[in-house]
Amino acid sequence: LSQRTFLTTESRIVAIGDLHGDLQKTVSALKLAGVLDISESGAPLWCGGDTVIVQVGDLLDRGDHEIQILHLFLRLKEQAKASGGDVFLLNGNHESLNICGDFRYVTSGGFVESARVAGLPPELAGNFQAQLKARIALFAPGGPIAQELANSYVALKINDTVFAHGGIMPHHIEYGLGRLNDEMSMWMRGENDARSPILAMGSPDSVLWCREYSREVWKTPVDQNRSCAILSKVLKELDANQMVVGHTPQERGCNSACDGKVWRIDVGMSSGVCNARAQVIEILPPSGGRSSSEIKIIKSEGSLFQPLRRK
Repeated sequence: LSQRTFLTTESRIVAIGDLHGDLQKTVSALKLAGVLDISESGAPLWCGGDTVIVQVGDLLDRGDHEIQILHLFLRLKEQAKASGGDVFLLNGNHESLNICGDFRYVTSGGFVESARVAGLPPELAGNFQAQLKARIALFAPGGPIAQELANSYVALKINDTVFAHGGIMPHHIEYGLGRLNDEMSMWMRGENDARSPILAMGSPDSVLWCREYSREVWKTPVDQNRSCAILSKVLKELDANQMVVGHTPQERGCNSACDGKVWRIDVGMSSGVCNARAQVIEILPPSGGRSSSEIKIIKSEGSLFQPLRRK
């Protein structure tokens, strides 16, 4: 992945936030993005032309259709590439939790789905211990789903926009974003001597857990100025104009802060989080004399929020 960490495109980019196992909201977000059609037989069809989709992580947990969502994105990626587009997935903290065997946020439906994907016979599919063993086999490093998630990024830069689940800090750049991508991939694949990358997922200021830029309300103006100053330093070092992050549900929907230098796109759309209506952001590449991308929010009318559940 390190060879594909810094990319350029002349296509429109659509970024999608956390989905947490909610297939209905996933379909809604993809339709909002203008890339998904459904055939008469119910099969998903890419209709986005050369559009590039970036999903910023947390497909897993809190919902019943996690693996189905992952496979939907992978199927659309194949179709998109045939049309000149692409689909990029990022790993979130909930992907890393599941690879570590931490299933505390998995729903009963998620365990049932794991049993089905693992091919358990009907007489075992309803047994929780069998479901648990099936999920461990699927998600442990080197397992079939872990192998698929190994192709997802920790961090990605396309044109002048940087994407991360939680956020990128100066020490992540010093370590190397491509290096983090490769180390996460090797660990998920179960390669010999590969260890989970601490800077990617092992602490509150790791890429997957960072909330430095995603607070809707900072405690004080000093805190806000500090966060924005760190962000400005990171963007300058990466020769970027903005960062797109998920991870922290935004009760007012997709929004920007720090003079447009960070876009927060986790709107809590999953029924397992806030049950908000789907929103995405569209990023048009620099062109016509513009030195930076043009970003707008695409949303369905109205939003319904339930009490927020911290991740």
